[in-house]
Amino acid sequence: MRILHCLTALSHRSKLAKPLSLAFFTVFLASCTALTPKAPPCVESAVLYRLADMRQINQPAFSKALACDNLETVELALISLGRIGDEQASDLILPLLEHSHAKVRETAAFALGISLHKPATASLIERLQQEKNSKVRAAMVLAIGNLGGEDSVSTLARLIEQTEDAQVANAAMQGLAIMSVFHRHLLTGDTEIEVARVIDRLRDQDTALKASFLLARVPLLRDPHVPDVISIVRDKSESLDSATQAFIIRALSKLGHKDITPLLLEKIASNDNAIQIAAAQALGIRTLTSTEHIQLLNDLALVENPTLQVTILQSGRRWMTPQTLKVLRSSENSWVQSEAFLATNDKAQPEVQKLVKAWLESDDPNHLRAVIQYFVELDMSPVLKQLAESDKEIIRTGAQRALKTYQEPKTEPMVTPTELPGLPVMVKLETTKGDIVIRLFEDTPYTSANFLRLVESGFYENTYFHRVIPNFVAQGGSQLGDGSGSVGYSIREELNQRSHSKGTIGMATAGKDTGGAQFFFNLAPNLHLDSNYTVFGEVIEGMDIVMSLEQNDQIIAAQIIQ
Repeated sequence: MRILHCLTALSHRSKLAKPLSLAFFTVFLASCTALTPKAPPCVESAVLYRLADMRQINQPAFSKALACDNLETVELALISLGRIGDEQASDLILPLLEHSHAKVRETAAFALGISLHKPATASLIERLQQEKNSKVRAAMVLAIGNLGGEDSVSTLARLIEQTEDAQVANAAMQGLAIMSVFHRHLLTGDTEIEVARVIDRLRDQDTALKASFLLARVPLLRDPHVPDVISIVRDKSESLDSATQAFIIRALSKLGHKDITPLLLEKIASNDNAIQIAAAQALGIRTLTSTEHIQLLNDLALVENPTLQVTILQSGRRWMTPQTLKVLRSSENSWVQSEAFLATNDKAQPEVQKLVKAWLESDDPNHLRAVIQYFVELDMSPVLKQLAESDKEIIRTGAQRALKTYQEPKTEPMVTPTELPGLPVMVKLETTKGDIVIRLFEDTPYTSANFLRLVESGFYENTYFHRVIPNFVAQGGSQLGDGSGSVGYSIREELNQRSHSKGTIGMATAGKDTGGAQFFFNLAPNLHLDSNYTVFGEVIEGMDIVMSLEQNDQIIAAQIIQ
């Protein structure tokens, strides 16, 4: 049966317009062989990791690895080719979509998705119609969304409407949400998505999270949909997890239906932090006509919960009374202080001017960043030009960025190290909030090794969590506290099949292969980041500390503990 399957598939492949290469035949025929977990690796893992990091395709090495009887070797070769990307890598991956082993087909689909070779979309869509394995189909669907090639939207929309397979439906919904970030132009106008079917999937515990995520990322809901969605939230509040409820709240937030505000008032009283933050964000951007509701928002802003206070100040600044802002500008928390300062409309009042003068001499990164933003919002270019010469680096850099005269430090790609540490490894981060223990993964060896080198060198001592966005990320590794600066080199991405679930750690980048020292804790399921940022670790102790992090908190020390 295996030989018959291969001959049938080969006959189908031979009808394709593109000529079949020798490498194709080598890899394709290998797909007819059985894989065994005990078979020896044909190519050492270190060699494949190294080739991936060097972005170098060594045809003999990869052909040998893809033809190996060892499953782990084949999977690593596929992922390595995906990390290298582009047409040549895609050509080597494609034959493995026909492999007799489901896990290989699943990994091949993922590898194509991260290869960024859009023409591979057509092959994935074609193969999807023949594939029977649920996990493989889901991987193909997610890859289609990640590539954003021709017919991606219509294919995913059709699956959302028609499939009875929860895994495939979830992949289709996540794929469209990813497209809203990286291929947004394809989702303008009529997206062909059956909104009623997405709402129906909110009722199913197996698909509710991805359905709510899609609705939060893509503006599909309209006012007539609101009663059904609210009914689901209320009827299933016990079974819907906090992330799902938070996504639904976000999806409803920009609609004008009269029943939304009462729901938000219910949810803002929740004991769950994610739900309360989402409700506060949503309530802040709504048009509030009731003085009672406005007062409630002001009262919540005065509750000593910095994350909630900052959320309300950022989203609902127009509803803050002068009295509330005056109290919060005197807060002992500089993050809250700074947001209250920026939310103040009358920036000419003496108290605000006094803060501007004092904060220009401050050493607190929150204050320095706020005062720069103050001058930006008032469009005071002459002042910014003067501050662009400041001896305070945050002030100088911030002013230059505002004036668009700042030149990013040049970084050279790091030379691929010849040796790697034994992984996985645990690292303890001592922060101003408490200790966090993280595990670094072994299948992201160069990202993990880079992090360990920085730990051992003392780089992270006294660095800041300079970007904290509730219900999203806490990003750290900034030496100044404003996100600027560089380690002088860049590392390459090591994309993998892990999801950006709550508690995982990702490498921050400013584009492909631009990682360095900055990293982020995922504070929620950030599903739109999957397949596009390197997940290289996870929190194993101190998740409560992670969730309590505020902008300006610091890593006091970092040490390897295992």
